[in-house]
Amino acid sequence: MSPQVTFKSTEDKAPAPAGVPAPRLRDAVRSPFVPSHGTAPSELPPAPVGLEDLGPAAALRVVGPEREIWLQGMQSNDLAAAPLGGAVEGTFLGGKGRLVAEALLWRYAGEVIITTDPARLEKLKAHLDKLLIMEDAELQDAQGLRRLRWFPGVTSFEAEGFEGPLGFELLLPEAKAQELLATVPERAQGIEAYRIALGVARFGLDLDEETTPIEAGLDRMISFGKGCYVGQEVVAMATYRGRVAWNLVRLEVEGAAPALGSRLDPARGAKGRVTSAVRVGAVSVLLGYVHKESIVPGALVLLEDGRAARVLGLPFGSKPGGGVCA
Repeated sequence: MSPQVTFKSTEDKAPAPAGVPAPRLRDAVRSPFVPSHGTAPSELPPAPVGLEDLGPAAALRVVGPEREIWLQGMQSNDLAAAPLGGAVEGTFLGGKGRLVAEALLWRYAGEVIITTDPARLEKLKAHLDKLLIMEDAELQDAQGLRRLRWFPGVTSFEAEGFEGPLGFELLLPEAKAQELLATVPERAQGIEAYRIALGVARFGLDLDEETTPIEAGLDRMISFGKGCYVGQEVVAMATYRGRVAWNLVRLEVEGAAPALGSRLDPARGAKGRVTSAVRVGAVSVLLGYVHKESIVPGALVLLEDGRAARVLGLPFGSKPGGGVCA
């Protein structure tokens, strides 16, 4: 029988101040992939099963009585929507609405821990340092934590964490993470193919410092009701006035995967390009930027090699609306 792993106390998860009651357990159960816009690929890669070790957490800790008020104005999502011990996804933006970093904001009694891509940590820290002026909050490095991602399968698994687009994310002290890795033998495989097929954008491939969250379809990381934050005016304009000419979409093409950077709709210029690609059976599934006129599911977009790629729809969690998308 496969082991069942259950965390039952605050000592078994990311550190929280003493005396905080253990939050309600959550069951990490995989749901079938249903696109938020358009259709799924004609062929999906096998869903990963088991644990993925994301390595030591690239993390910042924010403490102080005004930590949550300050962070509400620094990033795009509603931190107050996260339960204690849970997290929300958010984007940190520059003044022109372009991405500084994506992050998970883990909300605890007494602190918020921000985890991000290791390659973005120093940029994010410098960005936040400049914006922490008069607030009664302090930004610190958060050491000794490890990120894991759980893809449910044979092993029964219950834990507190964050149910993300790919799997169930956990933030644990290093010793507890190593204990879990030793206890649960399954290691997830094929994660990159699964990511592309679902349409989950990745910094360094589908996203960079010139990308806005609306172009990238990061709707799930944006709250339109919480109030102002850095870059919010650009996001609002792009949403309600339709000021986005290019959008990241999911596509499918018969045969081999095109090279990353290959032109999409090359007659329109250099903006259209393939950013992620993987072959799945007889077809290849892609992520790439196309002109707004071509984001309708079923639209055909030429690759620079002459093949026609079919648009499947917007990225994971993204929906048309507000004049941004057709």
